[in-house]
Amino acid sequence: MYRKNCQNCNRPSYSSSEFGEWICPVCGKDLTTYPFFDAITFERLQVKSKFNHKKIENYEKKFLFFY
Repeated sequence: MYRKNCQNCNRPSYSSSEFGEWICPVCGKDLTTYPFFDAITFERLQVKSKFNHKKIENYEKKFLFFY
């Protein structure tokens, strides 16, 4: 599980996914570009989400064409 800390409201936000948009559930600030932390140890994690994000975008484009 991942954690991001909102600098706007100073509250933590948790997610099990490293993909997609990440919005603070308390104040609504976009946390997508904020660093990832381990939810248990609070250590900063190096997540390479840009590469994986491109894969998802390509997958979505491929299958949205058929709808």
